[in-house]
Amino acid sequence: MIEQQQGEMRYVQFAHYLQFSELIHGSFTRLGGHSKAPYWGLNVSAGCGDDFETVILNRLLALKALQIETYPCATVWMVHGAGVAILDTDTWDDWNIDWPHRSYQVDQHELMWTIKPRRKADAIITRQRGVALAMSSADCIPLMFYDPVEGLIGMAHAGWRGTARGIAAATVDALVEQFGSLPRNIYVGIGPSIGPCCYEVTEDVQRLYMGHAQFEDMPTDVRYRKLVRESATFAVKRMADRSSLRLDLWETNRNQLLMAGVSPEQIELSEACTSCEKERFFSHRGEHGKAGRFASILALQSCGTIA
Repeated sequence: MIEQQQGEMRYVQFAHYLQFSELIHGSFTRLGGHSKAPYWGLNVSAGCGDDFETVILNRLLALKALQIETYPCATVWMVHGAGVAILDTDTWDDWNIDWPHRSYQVDQHELMWTIKPRRKADAIITRQRGVALAMSSADCIPLMFYDPVEGLIGMAHAGWRGTARGIAAATVDALVEQFGSLPRNIYVGIGPSIGPCCYEVTEDVQRLYMGHAQFEDMPTDVRYRKLVRESATFAVKRMADRSSLRLDLWETNRNQLLMAGVSPEQIELSEACTSCEKERFFSHRGEHGKAGRFASILALQSCGTIA
């Protein structure tokens, strides 16, 4: 990844996306912004306990850094599942109902970023131009999808639960089924998130991946159970007094993307561990639950109108 800086703010971009002039993207560090401790920096989530007006101002700063402060932003009510929401011309009016709840005046700019999203999902896909897809995270993987042939983008939120339900593969399948994308044309970026160096999990988590147990709520779809089992990457780290089971979310999601047909050379991994780099990114695990959320934003360049 390549780090960009604008004033005190910094964000990272995938190198393989920089060749595409129509694509706007970035995962923001916590540096810059107006939030105070313990959420200090560029926190974009009001759900963690931060001041609401400060969060709104931080969101505007992120959009300004990418020069898309006039773009409306779509996001979802993330539930750690594998549901994929579709933002297309036929459904835009339905999303538009939310505007009264997400339009705010900040520094003489109208900020349109979903405050209370109604749609429960962990991924969004669209071919809309001039609309930003935005997600916030603090250890879970922000996945960015781009098909330059069909002009499609998507974002997904892949924590351990979503990954155990096959969210990466489900997003690829939705691009194929809804928009006719070919997996070999899709580029994917695996963004900053907790790494295998820090992500200790229980044997119960491993049992879910291996198919020896199922979630009581939203069980993994049958079509993804084999893929989840075969993609899962665990390791045991020997500690002084015990053994520690680690989950590699990066490699597990990469494996799922490969199994879904994405070419290995079109998958880029940030390799930035949020828990190791708490001074740079927010980390729920690394900050013992008292963490803000950093923004990941993806958009197709506007052609003047939303078509």
